[in-house]
Order: sequence, then C-alpha cells, then structure tokens
Amino acid sequence: MKILLVDDEAGALRDLLRVMEKAAPGDEIVTARESKAALSLCGEQRFDVVFLDIKMPDMDGLTLTSEIKRICPMTNIIIVTAYPNFALDALRLYVSDYILKPARPEDVRQALFNLRHPVSDTRKGLYVQCFGHFEVFYDGQPVRFRRTKVKELFAYLIDRRGASVTNTQLRAILWMDEVSEDEKQRKYFAQLIHELQNWLEERELSDIFIHRRDSYAVAPEKIACDYYRALALDARALSMYQGEYMCQYEWAAYRDMTNEGLLNKIGIMP
Repeated sequence: MKILLVDDEAGALRDLLRVMEKAAPGDEIVTARESKAALSLCGEQRFDVVFLDIKMPDMDGLTLTSEIKRICPMTNIIIVTAYPNFALDALRLYVSDYILKPARPEDVRQALFNLRHPVSDTRKGLYVQCFGHFEVFYDGQPVRFRRTKVKELFAYLIDRRGASVTNTQLRAILWMDEVSEDEKQRKYFAQLIHELQNWLEERELSDIFIHRRDSYAVAPEKIACDYYRALALDARALSMYQGEYMCQYEWAAYRDMTNEGLLNKIGIMP
C-alpha cells in the first residue's frame, strides 16, 4: 500500500509518520508539507491513501480533498486534524475517515481497515499468503512449484518464523510421521530442498533461506507475509484473517492464533 501524509507543521508530520510506521509496517509512505506539493505528487504517482490536515496555509484540507478526488477518484482520503467542527464538511466529501489529533496507531489501523475504496493487492517481488490457503506469489502472480511437497516444505518453514527445523522433523511433516531411513526418501527430500533453493536463487532470494548442516529455516524479516505483518499489527494484514490459516495442511490446523495474540489484535475490527 502506498500512503501520502500531508501536514504543514513539521512536528505534526513527524509524529504522524511515527504512528504510521507502527500501524502500517512495510507500506510505502511519502510525506509533503504543502497542499500544492501534495496535489502535484498525486498527479505524478498513484496513492492508495492520503492522510491530510485541515488547516494549511496554501490550500485548506477540504479544498485539497476535492482536488485529489477530481484527479484520483479512487484514492482514499483520511482527515487528521485537531478541529472536530470540520467533520460534517469532510464527510460530505465522502472521505474514508476523520481522525482527531494526536492520532494513535489504533485509530490509523481502524481507518485503514474501513477504507471506502478497496486497495489493489498486486505486489512486486516475493509475497507469501498464510491466511486462507497457503500461496506464494512473485510479482503478483501465483507460483506453481513443480512438486507440491516443495510448497508444503516452504509453508512449514514460513510457519516456524525463523526457528530451525531438522531434516527429520521436516520429513515427519511432509510424510505425516512416516519417516523412513530408506535411501529413496532421503534422496527425494534432498531433491525438494534443491528445487526450493534453485527457485529462490533464480530470483536472487537466496538470503531468505538458511541451511546449516542438518537444519533449515527462513529469515522472516526479509519476507513479505500476511501472517508476519498481522503479528506486527499491520491493519491491512489483520483484516485479511478470517479464521483460516494454511487450511490445506493438516499440521497447520494446530496453530493456535489465540496464543499468537492474533485474535486479540483483530479485536480492533468491528
């Protein structure tokens, strides 16, 4: 998601930026201190959401809202102001929300969850979806691994969030506790690891896969993932969780989202 913050006061803009970084980690955030500069940016780039102040010297926030809607009708506008008396005028312009200063992370998350216009989910590079069915996307397109067990192997490593998993543990997951010392199973498992490594190397993503002797892990801080973002209180990621997690895998059914704190975090939603 691409977000523009507009406020003529440097301190207020800095505070709002800090709040946004907590509420929407991983999203692209641009700032502007003048209404005309903000309008120019909206003409040059596509923003999903614009957070703006009401009282600004070169063009007030309500006028700026009208101008942005004229050139970018699908951009969501959220007013952030210290003046509650402008709320009715703002709502008549069909803004997505109206937040009173000082904005809190929970206010921003709630506003992002209730956007008037849906936000496109097309992403560049690697993106991992855990909510619902587990899926892997690259440049917005679903990845079709040659072997389904490569996908499941990757899913389990994603679920472990950086914790190391041994060769034996992974084989127990992939073959439902039917771990065999048979050379055939060992060779097949080695092929699965090799296929995953090759796929990552071809896309210059080798640094997300960690292999040490007989253990494997991923680097979660380098992976865009709805599950990871929800745990970081990303409002958009939280809104994607509808009670299902990697639902095509039996082992994932044991993931307790209550223990993860995720269900409590989703309490911000109506």
